[in-house]
Amino acid sequence: MSLAGLVLAAAFVGITVQANAIAREIAGYHADITAAQAEQAARTAHIADQQTPDYVREKARDYGYIGVNESLIAVERNGQTTGPSSEAVSSSVSRITRWVAFFFGTR
Repeated sequence: MSLAGLVLAAAFVGITVQANAIAREIAGYHADITAAQAEQAARTAHIADQQTPDYVREKARDYGYIGVNESLIAVERNGQTTGPSSEAVSSSVSRITRWVAFFFGTR
């Protein structure tokens, strides 16, 4: 009976060692997942920062496309107007008519 107890204990020790190894692997995988999620969050924040107008202006200045006291403008093709730019066009038309009226008078 004592030999059967030893065999049974050895079997349980083997199972416990395997369970501990699996638990360490699971903890390692969880750490990898957490690191990957943190890296994804950092890259998402970096991409969001790169899509801001300030970043575009800064990079354009770095590459020498615009000078210190210059700024960027966006030119759109026909049919590609969006809300804010189409409002800017309508306001600029009224500015033009005001300038013409200022220099040449109203007709």
